[in-house]
Amino acid sequence: MKKPNNRGFTLIELLVVITIIAILASLAVPAFNSVQRQGNQMKGVSNCKQVIVSMKQFATRNNSQYPDSVNNPYTGGTAMNANDAFRFMIQEQVVTDERIFGCPAGYNPDANLGTPPNYGMALSSNENHWAMTQGLTDTSAGNIPLVYENVAALSWPPQWNANVAGQIRPGRTWPGGQVIIGRNDGGAEVVDLAAKIGMVTVKQMAGGLDMFTQATPGQVQQVLNAQINGGPNSSGGQPGGDPNNPLGGPLGGGPLGSPLGGGLGQPLGQPLPGQAPGGAPLGAPLGAPLPGAAPSPLGN
Repeated sequence: MKKPNNRGFTLIELLVVITIIAILASLAVPAFNSVQRQGNQMKGVSNCKQVIVSMKQFATRNNSQYPDSVNNPYTGGTAMNANDAFRFMIQEQVVTDERIFGCPAGYNPDANLGTPPNYGMALSSNENHWAMTQGLTDTSAGNIPLVYENVAALSWPPQWNANVAGQIRPGRTWPGGQVIIGRNDGGAEVVDLAAKIGMVTVKQMAGGLDMFTQATPGQVQQVLNAQINGGPNSSGGQPGGDPNNPLGGPLGGGPLGSPLGGGLGQPLGQPLPGQAPGGAPLGAPLGAPLPGAAPSPLGN
């Protein structure tokens, strides 16, 4: 009669199995991160389109003007930042849910609007992810970028900070140097930037233009940024907290949204200090997350 074979796995066999599992996991994780990032980007594109549609609905009631150009009776003035402009659409009941102004792995509202008629809790600081081009109308050229992810520098074209890619930080990009940009014709897409590190803008086209300057040849447009970690702020640099400087640096000096702090001293349409007119990045990456940076939910 044969004795049962109770021999277990040898150490080598166990090591081979563990190695195979580790290899399969290393292949699966980047693929999962990529799929997750693409899904987040598509949700962000959808929100961007909804914001533009809402602006066009507002414009039909206000002589083709968008909310940044219309005097707000609840505040007695025009918008000083993108939060103010978008809140006006809630006050006018064009928008009933502020969550369209958020973005996965970005800044998101808490769905608390406050009470009518002024809806004072709607789109408070850090509750809006989107910047916009100031002074456009529903009849402006369709290819002009209208709504895009909050920026790190209020130049034309705007600039983003690729050194904090994937972090929930002002002016950040997606990993790989991408941002979401929506046009005045209602379209929106994920756009590749000119570089993957430093302060970067969109890629140049033939003739030295880009999707911003090509749409407005010879004209420097102004940007209304999202209000983040600070007080009111628009392209004109009104007094108030710096929404792109969570480190609390003073206004004036370095470029708005610089990892080292800074302010509003840079003229619109001009390259940042140490940067070529075409928007070349400013040196090497920082190499470590900035103080207070949130872990990246965007994948690698």
